[in-house]
Amino acid sequence: MNRRSTPLHRRIGGYRSSLSSKRRGRSRGRRIGRIALVLLLFILLALTAGGVYLYNTPAGRGAEETAYLLIAPGSGYAQLEKQIQSKIWLRFPALFRYYAQWRGLTTGTLRSGRYAIPRGATMPELVDILQRGKQAPLTITPTAQRTEAEIIDFLTSHLWLRADSLRALMHSPRMQERYGVSAEAFRAEVLRQPLTVYWDTSAEALLDSIHSGYLSFWSGARSKQAAALGLSPLQVTTLASIVESESAKSDEYRRIAGLYLNRLRQGIRLQSDPTVKFALGDFSLRRIRGEHLSVSSPYNTYQVVGLPPAPIVLPRTSTIDSVLSAEQHDYIYMCAREDFSGYHSFAPDYATHQANARRYQQELNRRGIN
Repeated sequence: MNRRSTPLHRRIGGYRSSLSSKRRGRSRGRRIGRIALVLLLFILLALTAGGVYLYNTPAGRGAEETAYLLIAPGSGYAQLEKQIQSKIWLRFPALFRYYAQWRGLTTGTLRSGRYAIPRGATMPELVDILQRGKQAPLTITPTAQRTEAEIIDFLTSHLWLRADSLRALMHSPRMQERYGVSAEAFRAEVLRQPLTVYWDTSAEALLDSIHSGYLSFWSGARSKQAAALGLSPLQVTTLASIVESESAKSDEYRRIAGLYLNRLRQGIRLQSDPTVKFALGDFSLRRIRGEHLSVSSPYNTYQVVGLPPAPIVLPRTSTIDSVLSAEQHDYIYMCAREDFSGYHSFAPDYATHQANARRYQQELNRRGIN
């Protein structure tokens, strides 16, 4: 049947049905579009919220108030990431790795140094600290080291320095000429006071810092006090090391210093037992006997007149000040008290000293101390 023979009402109905189907299709498309737009907005909002959360959330879960990252010269990102994870406890290690890569932290060598990461630092803040290369200075305070080896071991245990490199530099003619002292005498320049340096400082920069602190300490009044005693700063420090080794009682340091100054002025050997221990290299000795006194050494004050060439221990700066303000008296002998209080009996003459020493020796024998 051809179209012309189709009734009019049927042709109109078919047209209306087709038009309705098209309208329903367009309506369904608009609904799908609106749903897709809502989903897209939701995803964008979720990503934005997630980004804001990660940007403002602490990168780690560490409990320390401040974590310190130590980056050795020539280190790469792999070593750094292990250290970050162990000290900061990253919340999202994989995400931090992607972020660090995006920021360019994972390529090439890192800036060496010691970096302070405060608790609560975010990922951007953490990366910023490492990329800026702004180090956190390290403050170390030498303790009662006795020998050059002990001093070098102490310094290199806190810093990125090799012991053999530091030792070689200390003994190089160039550095001895620079500071005007021998490597042995340089021990006197290592003061027991805070020393602030960078963790990856060079050996030369470290020695410069030590020397600078020494010059600052001895500028002004202390140098004048030393000159008034007829001593150099090196000699004052050496005498302070003997005074401090003789007694644990700081309230008698000025008296002991006065005693040794009397001996120096009168040309009497100091006869200090701690110097014999240093000469022997045996600091465990509790009792100095006759056979110990014959050791040949410039540090054996039973054999040589005057002061040893350098300190036998790093003295406290307060002990140095005690020597500079030594008591004026006529004592030239001292002996540990027999009550083992840690204090000493002082004497102006040998007979009194012999009586004091006899009582102390008898008590040593009674207690079986060899």
